[in-house]
This record gives sequence, C-alpha cells and structure tokens, in this order.
Amino acid sequence: MLRPWVGVHSSSSSTTTNPCCFITTFPSSSSSSSSSSSASQIRVSMAAASSIRIGIVGDVEFQLIIFSTEFSRKHDDWDLQEDTKALQFLQPDKECGDFGNENVELVKSVSELKLPKAVILGNHDCWTTQQFSQKKKDRVQLQLECLGEEHVGYRRLDFPNLKLSVVGGRPFSHGGNRIFREKLLSSRYGVQDMNGSAKKICKASVGTPEGHSIVLLAHNGPTGLGSEKNDICGRDWVHQGGDHGDPDLEQAISNMKETTKFPIPLVVFGHMHKELASRNGRLRKMIVVGADNTIYLNGAIVPRVKKLFHEQQTGTGSSSTEGAPVSLALEPSGTVRGFTLVEINDGKLDKIAETWVSIIGDEIKIEEELILFQSGMRASSL
Repeated sequence: MLRPWVGVHSSSSSTTTNPCCFITTFPSSSSSSSSSSSASQIRVSMAAASSIRIGIVGDVEFQLIIFSTEFSRKHDDWDLQEDTKALQFLQPDKECGDFGNENVELVKSVSELKLPKAVILGNHDCWTTQQFSQKKKDRVQLQLECLGEEHVGYRRLDFPNLKLSVVGGRPFSHGGNRIFREKLLSSRYGVQDMNGSAKKICKASVGTPEGHSIVLLAHNGPTGLGSEKNDICGRDWVHQGGDHGDPDLEQAISNMKETTKFPIPLVVFGHMHKELASRNGRLRKMIVVGADNTIYLNGAIVPRVKKLFHEQQTGTGSSSTEGAPVSLALEPSGTVRGFTLVEINDGKLDKIAETWVSIIGDEIKIEEELILFQSGMRASSL
C-alpha cells in the first residue's frame, strides 16, 4: 500500500524485478539546513550533496481518491492527470503501494507518470492471485510488467545524482507474523519464511554505490515500533491492540545496520491507515524517531482525496423580484489531494510534512501543511 520519484535518470544494479509502494523525488528549492548539535534535537545525516524532496503516496487501493476523498476508505485513489498536476506543483522525487484490488489499469497509470519513481506492491495488489500461473499471465505479473525496474520489492534502485538508493522490502505484505501469499512469494522470489525474506532484503542492499544513503521502502512497517492501537503499526481493529509490523523487515534493518557502512536515515511504508478502524476521530501516529535517529514514516493517508464542490443555481427567476423558486445544487469543482513530503537539504533530513494540495482546473495551491518533523525540533524517540 505504498511508493517514490525525481527528475533524473535512475539505474539499478540488482537483478530481481518487484513492485509497489511509491516514492518520488525532486530537487528542492529550499537551502536551509540544521546547525544544532544538541543531543535532545534530532539531526539525520544523508550523504546526498544536493537538496532533495521526496513525495510519498501510500495505500492507493481505491476506495476513492488517491488524494481525493469521497470520505470512504479507498485505495484506488489515483488520477493520472490530477495527481500529475499536484506532483509537478510540489516537485518531489518519489512515491509508495496498495494501488487497488489487482487494479492493472491504475498501476499502468502510475507507471506512465513522467517522473523517476520507486514503487512496492501491497496486499491488495495480489488480492485474488494466490500463486504463480505457469499457463497465462496473471494480474500480478501484468502489474509487475507495467512497473518494470521501478518496482523495488526485494531489489534496489539507485539515484546516482541524488547519492540515494531505495531498497525494497517484502512485496504483498499484509502485516503480522505470517507471510501473506506464501505460494506466490515462493514461486516468484524463492522466499518461504520470514528469515529467508529478511536475508533477501539485506541482499538487495549489496552493491550500493559508495557515498549513497539508503532509504528503505516497504508496504508495511517493521515490528518493534509499538503495540498500542494508535501506534504506527498497531492493530486498531482488535480490543487488545498489538504489534502488526513485519518481523522480517525489523530483522533486515538490524542486520543491514550491523553489516553495512551505509546510513539508513529513513524507512518509508504504508498499509496501516492514519484513520483508526473505530472511525471515532482517533488517528494513528505516523512517524517514529528511533534511538539511533532512523526515522520510520507511515504514508498511508486514507482517504487521500477530498472532492470540492461549489453551489450551482438551478431554476429561473429571482425569489425576491419574481417570486419564482430558486434552488441550489452542489456541483464538483475540483479535489484536494494528500501527500507526505520529505525535504533533505545539504545532506540532512530537514522536514517531513503531510501536505494537502487543491486542484481546481489549472489553479493549484497548498491548502494545508501538517509538520510531522523538522530539523532542530524536539521529537520523542522510541
């Protein structure tokens, strides 16, 4: 249920092709950076010399709007024309998965976005396909072919101009201690258990170019980030709560930090919706700063699209002069679409914000910005 992109050519040295979370990157016009060295203030270093903006779209499994909301819990919320306008306005460099219930046309639309991007497919992207078909192309295969090398499940995608590499976690994750679609993962990727999955994620990082930082992109987050209902990967649909993270991702992150010299400043995922299952207005924690300053970021703003309406007069005449009845009808006029933006300036993670962009015809503007993290601000660590 997650994805990324930027206006540069990207290359990959890994061989496996897998998709669906989605990140996009753009050079940022901001040049600010943090100079604080206080231990109580979070500073996250990245190797990239240039300023970068990463745009994250999580859980585009259509329940209406990928960034538009008919106030339903949809995943298929993606519109190539509208979201392209918003992303060109925001100028990000990446995105994240769960595009819909094996919605090949939606994935094809995302693949046509003319921006460098990284994607990882989620559980809804293999909703009915349970194992690999030897006789015909199933809808999972069609989605993977649409995305090509931009799908980063169990593989790495390098952005040389940004000094950044995206390493993908396990595709099709449903969260929790059991592997979802075990037959599918076994036949396509040779993965049969959590330990094998963790090793495959780590293997994808081998060969990361010198001087790069690694951003991990997964459909679901790792275990170990809390077990309350509103925690970043907490089970909000059962009374007792619980940790619904992926144990293989936690193991892979730990192993990569122990065995590689590359910093992992950011882990991006989705799947666990910001609005809790109770729908009583309670919201999920969408960001966690680890003890080693790795930032764990959930981009699953669902629903992420809200429709805008304007009043349209119907009938004729004026009630004040002619006594004729006048009625007003609500007509759609545009949308407001949600993104998570990460800004990196002078090699340091500078700002993370939930950003809502309104699109009314060719008029595009930021409607609201919720700051989740900013360099120099105090942040609670896990």
